[in-house]
Amino acid sequence: MGATEKMRVLFISEYSGFAGGIESFIFRTARLLRGAGFEVSGQFERSARDEAHFLCGFDRVYHEGETAETDLAVVHKISDPKRLETLLDRYGDRLALYVHDHEYYCPRTYRYTPFGRSDCTRSYSAARCGFCAMATSPRRWRGGFFAELAARTTRCRRRLELMRRVSRVAVLSEFMRGNLIANGFDPERIAVIPPPISVPEELPPRPENNPPRLLFTGQLIRGKGADQLLRALPFIHAPFHLTIAGDGNQRPALEMFAARSGEAGKVTFAGWVADPERLMRESDVAVLPFFWQEPFGLVGPEALALGVPVVAFRTGGVDEWLRDGENGFAVPPRDVKGFAAAVDRLLADRELRRDFGAKGRELVRERFSGEKFVRRFRDWATKGDI
Repeated sequence: MGATEKMRVLFISEYSGFAGGIESFIFRTARLLRGAGFEVSGQFERSARDEAHFLCGFDRVYHEGETAETDLAVVHKISDPKRLETLLDRYGDRLALYVHDHEYYCPRTYRYTPFGRSDCTRSYSAARCGFCAMATSPRRWRGGFFAELAARTTRCRRRLELMRRVSRVAVLSEFMRGNLIANGFDPERIAVIPPPISVPEELPPRPENNPPRLLFTGQLIRGKGADQLLRALPFIHAPFHLTIAGDGNQRPALEMFAARSGEAGKVTFAGWVADPERLMRESDVAVLPFFWQEPFGLVGPEALALGVPVVAFRTGGVDEWLRDGENGFAVPPRDVKGFAAAVDRLLADRELRRDFGAKGRELVRERFSGEKFVRRFRDWATKGDI
């Protein structure tokens, strides 16, 4: 590649559109890299929400099965080991991996045990993890118990074997790097490249909300913990109104729970929102009641960038951006009453919210700038490290 040529990067993933945090990351970084002089293409398996807008972030989109003209092919999410094997054969040392979640070494994907729902810290084991993954409804099985067990075990084991062969790997947090090392990845091949988060130079005056507004934004699935949040609401003594922005298979149960608990009048289910930043700007506190070991928790620093303090459970990679008592409160996992008490402290003290919000903006500006992301990505893409 000559000095004046653009570096060509191909992003490969499951969804063409906005399905969750991975797709938001892909869209944002594709646009950022293009602005920095990269040529960024995409290749995806299936459509998702607002696909036309999503695809505007790419110079070109390749159809499934096509071989791209690229200097680096970056896999963001792939479930099928056969497809990963095909990509390894096709791109060889030009194939790279960006690991966003636990699916590759946890067949249940959630990284907590089905009984007792405590955090799992063990590395992958075909026998143990295979049986753990079967703790789901039989309606999801594609055959009998043992046929499904064998299929899941084979798929996960083969995919993990293939991933360890990829020449370079990136993760969003040191927490995720530790997980990969524990699962047999070469530490020398793993780079930590946190996501880029823009911090506006100036913010419009925050509305004087009465009552103050809490905001949850994310998928309504068990791992994101919206059910824990609803259980915390009765223990919050200060006035508030909560907006839950997002959609997912848990939404009907959450709406029913809110109605039965008597808190429905304080909660608005907004569904999927194309512009969550607008809701953040109008909110006083961002609440992140993560149940699973959150790999990074992108929505947290996004809220901090807009001057909104955060209350979150201290799990996974959250400690890498949340400073307890400085830009929000980090609460021990699953401590619902402690979570409510932390929210109460912020709701009752406007000056504390402003102070935490200002410190949050400073941290995000220093650690997660677009310039730092581009520099780290370029070094990783060209040298394999940072």
